[in-house]
Amino acid sequence: MKKTLSKKLDTRFLDLIDETADGQTDQMTFSFSSETPVKRNGYNEVLDHSVESVNLDRLKKDAPLLFNHDVDKPIGVVRNAWIENNRGRATIQWGTSDLAKQVRNDVEIGVLRNISVGYTIEEEEEDKMGNIRATRWTAHEVSVVAIPADTSIGIGRSLPTNKPLNERIMPQEQSFSPDHLYESKPDELEKESREFSVIKAVQSLASGRGLVGREAEITREIEIQRNKRTSGFFVPNTGWSNTQKRTYVTSSSSAGGDLVATNKMPDEFIDILRNKLAVTSLGARTLTGMAPGNIEIPKRDTSGGAAFFGGDDADSISETTGSFSTISLSPHPLASYQKFSHLMELQALPQIEELIRSDMVEKLAQEIDIAAIAGTGSGANPRGILFTTGIGSVAGGTNGLAPTIDNLIDLKAEVGIDSGDANSASFLTNSKVEKVLSKLKDSQNNYLLNPYTSNLGDAQVCGRRMFVSNNVPSDLTKGSSSGVCSAIIYGDFSQLMVAVFSELEVLVDPFTDFAKATTGIRAITSIDIGIRQPSAFAAMQDALTA
Repeated sequence: MKKTLSKKLDTRFLDLIDETADGQTDQMTFSFSSETPVKRNGYNEVLDHSVESVNLDRLKKDAPLLFNHDVDKPIGVVRNAWIENNRGRATIQWGTSDLAKQVRNDVEIGVLRNISVGYTIEEEEEDKMGNIRATRWTAHEVSVVAIPADTSIGIGRSLPTNKPLNERIMPQEQSFSPDHLYESKPDELEKESREFSVIKAVQSLASGRGLVGREAEITREIEIQRNKRTSGFFVPNTGWSNTQKRTYVTSSSSAGGDLVATNKMPDEFIDILRNKLAVTSLGARTLTGMAPGNIEIPKRDTSGGAAFFGGDDADSISETTGSFSTISLSPHPLASYQKFSHLMELQALPQIEELIRSDMVEKLAQEIDIAAIAGTGSGANPRGILFTTGIGSVAGGTNGLAPTIDNLIDLKAEVGIDSGDANSASFLTNSKVEKVLSKLKDSQNNYLLNPYTSNLGDAQVCGRRMFVSNNVPSDLTKGSSSGVCSAIIYGDFSQLMVAVFSELEVLVDPFTDFAKATTGIRAITSIDIGIRQPSAFAAMQDALTA
């Protein structure tokens, strides 16, 4: 049964293979479409290439050759278009603009390798193979597109391959011309990543079908970029933000029952309270796309000097030499494991997608935050600020001491003396210390920090921001004060680096709790923590709060 559709412009891609006859110096002939099935929203779409099904009138009337489907970036013109051997073919003439010359050169040397057609479908029907076949469609324009070199994968289509990863065509080293020539549209992978569905990927793997559609293609893309296979899927790096291992079941409200639809509106859902992320809020640098394996980042330890000298031929410049060292960063695997019930898959409101994503990613982010503050550097743990050699120190007493305003001034001075202070530097402590500092009074019983003006976490002390997070430890030991001391940190947090070595990899286990219809999800990534200048930080680690 045929179905008439409203017009909506779609695109699909092919390898750009030059079929130009000799002598056509400014022209190029290639195929731009075929009957290869393309995955569209859960079904296979086929463009019928019988002559009566394809409308090439627009292409034959000097339609533009575009770059990345951008109408503001024409790079040539279509001189002819026809159907041959169930493929759409075209001859184009290159333009003479700088962009046209640049794209043509990149095509000729193999940097740009794909052609795409923009088309609308007017009628379609389901064929005997279950495909949706477009029986009347119109080609509107042809584009050279900058997409990955491995055309068995790619965003917006699904062309599966049976070849193992090491036999696929890998992206070659690319020498793209100046960025302004290529700033047409957001990267296609980035655009599709915004629509990536964790829950769809989980459902596909749990059902035994394997990944399909957008989630399959993004995972394959990341596999090629990282040269790493997975039996699960990769979640693209779309941001980090902060929860606990829990199984969501509808029979318990706190464990998930409150998510089952009972005429609730999504914006009425109150998520569980989580500790605030500290280091990223204070300016820590996040390094993504790190190469696999250990890396070293150079840093200056001491700088060369400068001095005045007499310019009378009797004086000379004294040589001074600065010193350099490196910061070593290596992958530290970090994982979380959670479960959710089959009922939660089907009934959750608001979108279970958002909850599952946050409860996978945010717990990892929370652990990264804790490691950046107080990671010991022993075993599998990264080394955080409090365990970094070279940071400044302010001691309260032999057995600890209740924190005072003077301690905060001393912390700031420790960093300032080493020329590490900055206008963006901040204090960081936990809510127990916040309580003690907020209650400090002068001899007239007036609060030193007016609690009626703002929360301490929103206030400034010594002209610097005070940030409160319970990721700062409150179980430290000093002398006889065992497990009751808290930390206070002052520093320039832009000197702190969080290196992310891998995208979030997710594996799905539908079998362990099969009888309970519960699916396990394991999420894993690899990170490390580095501090460029330890002297930019100082800490008090014996603040007593009780």
